[in-house]
Amino acid sequence: MTKTIHSSACTCGCGSFAGAEVSQSPEAAIDGAIEGSLLAGLFPEPILRRQLLKSVGAATLLGALSSLLPLDMLKAIAQERKPLEKTKLSVGFLPITCAVPLIYGEKLGFYAKEGLDVSLQKIAGIALIRDKMLNGELDVSQQVMPVPLTMTAGLGGNKQSIKVLTILNQNGNSLVLAAKHKDNRDPKNWKGFTFAVPFDQSHQTLQLKNYLAAAGLDPDQDVKYRVVPPTEYVSSLRVGSIDGFFGGEPGGQRAVYEAAGFIHLISREIWDGHPCCSVTASEGWITANPNTFIAFYRAIVAASLTVSKPEARTGMAAVLAQPQYLNAPEIVLDQVLTGKYADGLGNIKTDALRVDYQPFPKYSAAVWLMVQLRRWNMLKEDVDYKSLAEQVMLATDASRIMRDQGVAAPGIEFGKEMILGKEFDSNRPDDYLKSVRKSG
Repeated sequence: MTKTIHSSACTCGCGSFAGAEVSQSPEAAIDGAIEGSLLAGLFPEPILRRQLLKSVGAATLLGALSSLLPLDMLKAIAQERKPLEKTKLSVGFLPITCAVPLIYGEKLGFYAKEGLDVSLQKIAGIALIRDKMLNGELDVSQQVMPVPLTMTAGLGGNKQSIKVLTILNQNGNSLVLAAKHKDNRDPKNWKGFTFAVPFDQSHQTLQLKNYLAAAGLDPDQDVKYRVVPPTEYVSSLRVGSIDGFFGGEPGGQRAVYEAAGFIHLISREIWDGHPCCSVTASEGWITANPNTFIAFYRAIVAASLTVSKPEARTGMAAVLAQPQYLNAPEIVLDQVLTGKYADGLGNIKTDALRVDYQPFPKYSAAVWLMVQLRRWNMLKEDVDYKSLAEQVMLATDASRIMRDQGVAAPGIEFGKEMILGKEFDSNRPDDYLKSVRKSG
């Protein structure tokens, strides 16, 4: 006799499934009970467990975790509450609104609840926070996408297996121009401009180049780029050393507040739901500290799910404005977090998803980012883009975990992204590359 299970597609956008309508044997039904017990052991807090199951489903969640730690080790962690290998953790963050889940993990007591004593380290720039991770100075680190992918691929000569535990935020960036360009909003006329970006191999650089290319410019020849820490965007605009920037908030809103520039577009208008920053750890650290990893994972996911709720944004700007966090005017931060903002052109706009904090990553986004690195010759040779995405992103390998549990499941599907109104199929990265102009 078989039993039919009904469940739904994963909501994270990767095309995996939290389950499927399948015929289940009695043995698989027993395995399903084991699966439930395993989740209860790994996530003993009922409210968090229910939120996770509602978000992505049991098989999806276990598949994500088993991409980092063997299933047997996960079962052992769930069954035995062993002491944490480390309780004092150094966690790096960048002073931008992307860091909200990391900050609120501390503010709301999620780290302490897991027995973790987390020291948040405020670090000014992406290269510095990357180097501190490579040098072992940080246990866990914020990092802009796609840097974890480039680190794992060895781009730039610093090769280390880095895993994306969660995505810190979606959207939350702006393409900003200096106030003197208010009458020059057509990107076709931006030849000769200098733009600030936070890092050469950042999603900001890649999105900006894609935007300029779509307007008919040659992004590598017609404009210049300067790597500038997010805290220096506005001052660079004011002194005239740049014409604009593509960067994380509150840079864009602060440029409006200080009358130094205007928001040409928020990043959601270019690529809705794009990943911005991630929570990363080295593969070596995770395997050496599995109980600590699970504890931190629980805490950061709980923080992310909490701050993603609109009602949680009340009072958040006042907290983040403090010097130890973002050190920015409260009115500026509130406009970013609530999505009701002035654009510097006399308009008041409203977009509730100007920044969001859903924690689960998508394979398709990782593939687009890697393909752009190849498109602009930052990546000098072709790679298996899909394989690298699976290797780095702690995503939703529902298929494998369901097979491990004896349940039939569809194969993983790499999804599609809509960017500048055009569909990108992550199943066909090579076809995309052939269709776009490559520089160099």
